[in-house]
Amino acid sequence: MRKIVLLCLVVLLALTATAAVAQEDDVVTVAIIRFGPLQPFEMSQKGTLDLLEAYGYVDGENINLIFGDAEFDFPTANLLVESAIDEGADVIIAITTPVAQAAVNATLDMDNPPIVLFNTVTSPYAAGIADAPCLKPDHVWGSQALAPYESIMPLLFVLNPDIETVGYMYNNAEANSIASTEIVTAVAEELGINLVIQTITETAEVGVAAEALVNNGAEAFFIPTDSTVSDGLPALLAVAEENGIPVVHADSGQVYAGATVGAGLSYYQEGVDTARVLIAWMEDEIDIETTGIAKQQGAILAINLDSAAIESVEIPEDLLDLADYVIENGESTQTDPELPDITMEEMVESDVAYVEGLYCSAERIAEQEAQVEAAGD
Repeated sequence: MRKIVLLCLVVLLALTATAAVAQEDDVVTVAIIRFGPLQPFEMSQKGTLDLLEAYGYVDGENINLIFGDAEFDFPTANLLVESAIDEGADVIIAITTPVAQAAVNATLDMDNPPIVLFNTVTSPYAAGIADAPCLKPDHVWGSQALAPYESIMPLLFVLNPDIETVGYMYNNAEANSIASTEIVTAVAEELGINLVIQTITETAEVGVAAEALVNNGAEAFFIPTDSTVSDGLPALLAVAEENGIPVVHADSGQVYAGATVGAGLSYYQEGVDTARVLIAWMEDEIDIETTGIAKQQGAILAINLDSAAIESVEIPEDLLDLADYVIENGESTQTDPELPDITMEEMVESDVAYVEGLYCSAERIAEQEAQVEAAGD
């Protein structure tokens, strides 16, 4: 009898342990990896975490979160992705193009890869991640954050109606920056702007490149959504302040780093949209294979009057009136980005509509295949 009781206890413990493992396996592990501690990447991460919290997801309870920051180092980005895979991540949220490329490359040939969700990526198509919104690896989804350069560059004329020469630099090792440069070059030509260009490969080169642009007649700097240049912005700003020329950045958040004018997308919304898809996937409402890549819309305008004063740049009143927020005397008029003040029922309805709009029907896939084939011809 004693042996039977002992055997029953052993079986019971085994079943309990199995149930505990099963329960732990049911908790999704999500790795959030960003390329560096820049403000837009932090806002993206915040947007994701805010929506997860709104839906009741708590780290360590019904979701496991892993965080990684590559500190603007490409090899580190690859190592963080490999580490997340080794730790059993079910989902990798890749913030920026370099991390997205690393995540897709590392998982492409896996039999059962983790889901890869990317954001703050200028062009997943130029980066080789996808051919079209619905023509992509089955386990990959993302949001394209392409700054509206055609709307941002004319701001240079608002600052200086007589401007002719604009300095521009980018990292020619970043696929997103190469894609941006193609667009910016075409827009500059259309606007009649003489764009003088310097390429860099690392942050340490930003100051020297800025000096070269000034020596080539730059009357203003125009900076794309380039992680390397943005990381080296203090060196560029020192040159701008010394020479009294403004810095226009295609990311509104860079006014906090000292850019004179910033205009671009909401990276907070990038993170929110990623969480929308993540939650829908965790709740078995979508299949990533048939969920098409999104594209961020809208723009935010910000002005740093402190930088303008140092550079002796006058900001026109009509531009100030258009600004979403302004920095003056070190204080910003911007409030911290947050989820809309609506009921949970309204939020769910909005999120469901967003996700449903991403569906890749057979007709949509066929249409995109035809477009890609035609472009190849």
